[in-house]
Amino acid sequence: MFDFANIDLGTVIALVSLVGTSIVWLLDRYVWRRKRLVYRVQVDAQIGVHPRQGQAHELVDVEVRHQNEVVQDPSIVLLRVDNTGTDIDAADMKKELGFGFPGRKIVRMKVVEAHTDSGTLIEESLDPLTYVDEDKLVVPRFSINHGDHFKFLLVLSGRGKGITHSGYLTGGGANGGVYHEPRPRGPGRRTLIFGATTLVLVGALVAFFLVDVLRPPDNCAAGQVRVIGSTAVEPTMSELRSAYASQCSGADIMIAANGSRSGVLDLKTLGAQDAGAASKVIAMSDGPAEDAPTLSGEAIAVVVFAVVVNRSAGVTSLTTGELREIYTGKLTNWNQVGGKNLPIRMVSRVGPASGSRLVFREKVLGGDQELGITSDDCRRDDDAAAAKYHRCEVGTTDELLTRVNEIDGAIGYAELGSARKFPDLAAVTIDNVVPDTTKVADRSYKFWEVEHAYTYQAPEAKSLTAAFLDYVRSSQARPVLERGGLVPCGALSAGFCG
Repeated sequence: MFDFANIDLGTVIALVSLVGTSIVWLLDRYVWRRKRLVYRVQVDAQIGVHPRQGQAHELVDVEVRHQNEVVQDPSIVLLRVDNTGTDIDAADMKKELGFGFPGRKIVRMKVVEAHTDSGTLIEESLDPLTYVDEDKLVVPRFSINHGDHFKFLLVLSGRGKGITHSGYLTGGGANGGVYHEPRPRGPGRRTLIFGATTLVLVGALVAFFLVDVLRPPDNCAAGQVRVIGSTAVEPTMSELRSAYASQCSGADIMIAANGSRSGVLDLKTLGAQDAGAASKVIAMSDGPAEDAPTLSGEAIAVVVFAVVVNRSAGVTSLTTGELREIYTGKLTNWNQVGGKNLPIRMVSRVGPASGSRLVFREKVLGGDQELGITSDDCRRDDDAAAAKYHRCEVGTTDELLTRVNEIDGAIGYAELGSARKFPDLAAVTIDNVVPDTTKVADRSYKFWEVEHAYTYQAPEAKSLTAAFLDYVRSSQARPVLERGGLVPCGALSAGFCG
């Protein structure tokens, strides 16, 4: 006969607990059959691969564009959604499944890795107007069978962090049947797998979201080249130089911008003195060079210029007529054009070497010359009592933008790509047209010029001069040109660049 007196009470309790837990699990799994959606964040990372110190040859410049604009602070998110309970019908969803991205906006979305056609149906049910440029993705009610899953692949903009969720299922338990599977502590197997495949996902992004990647040049050449001329395109040429030289170690390319006209004149003079030395020089010019029969030139891109105003002025739009009145001294305070009560301080380029100044005079001022100088430092007039207007001149595009960015009430003109880098500048509309590359293509924006590259006679086929110019014209360089506010001539209609 069984002796109950010898049974340990602790053992009984442990046994009962084990059996009870097993029964509850079996009931939940096979009898109660709860409806349960589980999601987990497989990837949430900033997009961008940059060269590590001392390893510039590994340069990859990744850019994401949305509606012709560069996406600021882009990131990629991959969410996996699994049905770990019983089959779910659309009627079971009392509150739609939703994911929030605080501090970020959705740029693009795609449903991937669906086991069945449910993924395609879910993507087709989502109208981009309901989630693009929004911080939340709300999924209309859908059906999904037990064991099925799908993934949301999203590109976001902004610097926010974290992901929130919402949703309620009938029969889903106390929490509504939508659960977040937390990431385990330590580098688990999944973490290692997804960490190793991050670059693969970025590659998928190229296909899904039209990411521009700066690729290495098709061919390399050794030697020396000096790029002079336009300061408006100096930042773009510097970036192209770095990209080319990082892959072509034998190339020594120096950027020494000194103004469009000065660059062309220096190249002509050097060619007359030393043709060998001149063959290693490229002169960039905002617009075609004048009286240069010994030079060989070609149109590279259209440079978009902008009139920039310090944000303190409170002005974001000007007409051509108002600009002409400002630069002829008829308007001297921003309150005369709807802005703040601040004196207008004109910051101009030193002429006649500046191509930017020449373009501004021809395209905006209708051929009129700018007024004389009243200030050497742009902040104070040398003879304040006599000054009826305020104007100074500087030698480079960067100097001009720096002064306008720092001085209250300042106004100037510069290449659009460089102007975007200064936080206290506003690129104003001219006659209600936004300065933008698309507005150049349809000819509604007038303040632009064709950028030319000049060499002394035609460069030798295998020279670094020829190879670097081929790279500047190539599709590999196009993302850099566009990021700098330039429109490659190859992207415009035939004959646009002349």
